[in-house]
Amino acid sequence: RPQIAQAEIAAYFRNDPDAALSASKRLGASFILRGLISSQATPNPIMAVNQVTVDMGFTLTASNGRLISDTEASSASYSGNDVQRMALALVNEKADEVVARLYADYCRNAGRK
Repeated sequence: RPQIAQAEIAAYFRNDPDAALSASKRLGASFILRGLISSQATPNPIMAVNQVTVDMGFTLTASNGRLISDTEASSASYSGNDVQRMALALVNEKADEVVARLYADYCRNAGRK
């Protein structure tokens, strides 16, 4: 089991999703959560301040590939000088909402065939 878990981690960091899925199935995973969080920082064209936008997307599937949940969230704000801190604050601000949607969809859809 530790070798399979290590193979899954190694596959993830090699950006090899097929190998990561294979390793997780050998571990007996019932669900697979995939996500992407991206951010963009730009100067505001009207005011002399930085602004940051954060986009998040998550997909929860059963181990057989059946879609259980697909959710997105985004947020934007002026950031001042500390763009990274504001990006993290925006992620944290939306995290509860995203987790709640994933969980609600899991409760609604996980038992269906």
